[in-house]
Amino acid sequence: MDHTTWINQLFSSYVIDNDIEIVFEEKEKLKFNQKVLNLSIHPIRFADDIFFNFQTNNEILKAKLKKYEVDYNLFYYHADIVKATYLKSVKGNNIKKNSLLLIGQTEKDKVVFNDGKYLSLLDFLPEIKKIASCYDAIYFKPHPYAKNNKTIHKALKRELGNTILIYDNIYHLLSNENILHCVALNSSVLYEAKYFKKETTFLYKPTFDFEKDDIGIYGDYWSSAFWSDILDIEDAGITLPFIQNRLRKTLNNFWGYNKIDDEIILKKIIKENIKSWLLKYTSWI
Repeated sequence: MDHTTWINQLFSSYVIDNDIEIVFEEKEKLKFNQKVLNLSIHPIRFADDIFFNFQTNNEILKAKLKKYEVDYNLFYYHADIVKATYLKSVKGNNIKKNSLLLIGQTEKDKVVFNDGKYLSLLDFLPEIKKIASCYDAIYFKPHPYAKNNKTIHKALKRELGNTILIYDNIYHLLSNENILHCVALNSSVLYEAKYFKKETTFLYKPTFDFEKDDIGIYGDYWSSAFWSDILDIEDAGITLPFIQNRLRKTLNNFWGYNKIDDEIILKKIIKENIKSWLLKYTSWI
């Protein structure tokens, strides 16, 4: 099933008989004359659930969507909760003071494709060197699905000195007071780092423009009244109550959140304890 089919299935009971095409991560369609509503996963992913970013090529629809835009100040409070969770779950601080964090991305991430090639951190070494000169320690957090992490790390060490490879959970790193600055090509982490009071640098053009085109909406789309308002369709009278992680579980993608959510952590602990008990039991018989 493609993503657009997924998004239409997700809201099939809400959206009835409208002339606006609803797509998922198909930004190019916004250039056409057909009225389009393009949804994508918002880059802030550490709240009680992930949520959608909305874009449209229709000014009337855009004005209606703006009424539902999330209050971004809320995420400073969500970040505080994450930091408190970090303090309770992690023993000790292995990060040096006055540190810089370099964040890796996958080799073929479409958001860093430029002029016929996929960019990497190595395309921006002069800029990184200039930033790194202000910090006492440099950490490189590789992307878990990238295959060129060793190559990138070796090159960074060669150019910057003792660049330390680190695999800690990204939200644990953002919560660490010794990391002051986060640098990446164009990573969702940079949008999140702001709320953890980190300085951020995009080496390549950001994907989202929340001052102009992109509208983050948190959960209102689980009510048919929302769709009735923005699409001028009949209200089906459906509203789902808020449930933590609803959309996160639907996508089955946690983006590092599995290390800070109590429900997910508890399930992991139970699973590990059951496995340990079974191993002990089988050793007895």
